[in-house]
Amino acid sequence: MISDILICSVRELRRNKLRSCAVLVGYIIAVTIMLVTADLLLFAKVAENEAMATTGTHFATYLPNCGDITTLSEQEIEELAKGIIPQKCKELCKNCTGCNKKPIDILNEGFIVNTNTTRLLSLDLVEKVNHLKTVKDASGYLMFRFRNPDFGRLFTVGGFQLGSIAVETNCCSPADLVDGAFLSPAMVNKVLVEQGYAINMGLLTGSKVSIAQEQFEVVGIVNSGVKPGKADIYMLFAEAERVINRRIKNPLFHEANLILIEAADPAQHNQAISEVKALMQHDSIISYGCYKLAAGILGFNERSIWVFMALIGLGAILFAVKVQWSSVIERNKNIAILKAIGWTDRVIILQILAESLLQSLVGCFIGVLLSRIIVMTAPVASLLGIDAEPAWFSSPLMILIIVAFAIAGGAFAGIVPVLVSFKSRPSDILRRI
Repeated sequence: MISDILICSVRELRRNKLRSCAVLVGYIIAVTIMLVTADLLLFAKVAENEAMATTGTHFATYLPNCGDITTLSEQEIEELAKGIIPQKCKELCKNCTGCNKKPIDILNEGFIVNTNTTRLLSLDLVEKVNHLKTVKDASGYLMFRFRNPDFGRLFTVGGFQLGSIAVETNCCSPADLVDGAFLSPAMVNKVLVEQGYAINMGLLTGSKVSIAQEQFEVVGIVNSGVKPGKADIYMLFAEAERVINRRIKNPLFHEANLILIEAADPAQHNQAISEVKALMQHDSIISYGCYKLAAGILGFNERSIWVFMALIGLGAILFAVKVQWSSVIERNKNIAILKAIGWTDRVIILQILAESLLQSLVGCFIGVLLSRIIVMTAPVASLLGIDAEPAWFSSPLMILIIVAFAIAGGAFAGIVPVLVSFKSRPSDILRRI
């Protein structure tokens, strides 16, 4: 019986070629536009990730200086100077390690972030942050304000670890170079200088700068923009430790005063901030950019594309319903005759439904092939300015959506007109012949 229905369906479609082609073309156009739009959405995702890397998926956290030394007794202060941390300090600052590492010139020098003095944190805490699922990367960072004894000028030094995404988005990266070369692990006594500071101090690549009575050569000048880890001079983390140790009362050991963080993605940014705050266990300060606005706009664009795709699909289905409706009206006489000679409503519905499904499935299949050809031949990546390869059907969900669209569209376009036509009695139709 099923084979007979399919044969009759193919015969009917071939008999009305113009009408069949119209429905077929409607599905082809709809599916082609939907899939090309879906590919553009995937490209937009790539662009979103690139844009968000510079507009706010990164942030930094630190603990401001507690300033509670005035509440300590003389004995506690003496013990603190010897490296013995008072119990009240341990309870107040669970993650702080810097009570006994105050700067020698406490009025001018010290660990700072955005001109605010900070406490020290163990790098073990950085590792805990790094293991959060909402965090892509985290890195310990040293930022210390020095005073030049010769000129009395204050300047900041940032010590970072190479190869960290969080450093590149929160501090500086090779892309920020204006002149010279970026730091590498093999470089010794080499520094980068922020462009503004270099102009003010008359520094060029090859110039020498003095930090804690040690000479460093400027190998590169960078313009890092507005970032949480922005400093006047940048150097490798180990070298920053060395020069800072000369200006504090006790040496650093596996410590930093700022944690640079890159969130896993914009959608998890808020959750990453909350989880980092929980790990810090105190009055941590979070510094982050304009990700909320950027993520909101990009999310709006993505939703708009999905709405557009849904409207295109709905339009194709309504067009198919209209054409199929006209077909059923034209065939009212034939349907009445079939019912008069004993065809059941179920068989007639299956007949027309088979016709509609054949058109939708074939149209969707051709649309898939056509969209594939367009994506492979059109220079989509260069037109959009995105350095990425097209991700064709990277998600099984898209395949399921297209199959569901073909079946649902064909079923709806076939069933609705024939059900309406069943309201008329065969005898009334035949009487008007």
